[in-house]
Amino acid sequence: MFKQIVLSSILVTSLFFTEAKGDQCDISGVWNHSAKPAKLIIDLSKAEISVLSHELNPEAIGLVVLKSLALGSTLSSWNAKMYSAAEGSFVDVQITSTNCHQLSVSFSDKEVLRLLR
Repeated sequence: MFKQIVLSSILVTSLFFTEAKGDQCDISGVWNHSAKPAKLIIDLSKAEISVLSHELNPEAIGLVVLKSLALGSTLSSWNAKMYSAAEGSFVDVQITSTNCHQLSVSFSDKEVLRLLR
């Protein structure tokens, strides 16, 4: 009986974590900039987002756009640092996803970048 309760608990727990993990987006890979003819690549092993291609500004290729990328408080949010010319330094930004095909980067509660798959 005890063995059956333990096994049932393990099954329920594993189902819960499998469901929760299913809500997490795999954001690694290539994304399109929503306002420019540019592609960005998210490299989770480096915890950064960099320019993969840019039709209007080829010199930007390889430039790190966001760094210190880390999972946020939910499975569909991340925190990072983005260079702000206005601030003259890297600033904390929040990244959110509503459907795993769109990322919104916000600074001070304003969207500053949108990426699409």
